[in-house]
Amino acid sequence: MSEIKINATQWNAVSPEDQQKITEGLREAGSLRPEDVIVGDATIPEFTKSTQLEVMWNPLEDICKAACDVAAGTALAWCTANTAGIGLAACIAAAEVARKECKKRC
Repeated sequence: MSEIKINATQWNAVSPEDQQKITEGLREAGSLRPEDVIVGDATIPEFTKSTQLEVMWNPLEDICKAACDVAAGTALAWCTANTAGIGLAACIAAAEVARKECKKRC
């Protein structure tokens, strides 16, 4: 179980019904596990519109990069099955450079 700590004044200002709605919504979204709880903590600063957010996750970029890795794995398998010796080394090297180039385009 994790405690998701937010500013106590802000959390306590939310009605118990809305607290439950928020908790359930974040669970449905996958942000919270069933055993996680949101708690107010006086040591946490208030969240305002000027609060600096961390860089957001970019799922499309991560999916793109994962696809590059999958393609590289397929290329490596092809290289292993279809080349040998110096040809294998050259094929693997080309597959790795292609993987890196693919990721740059994401």
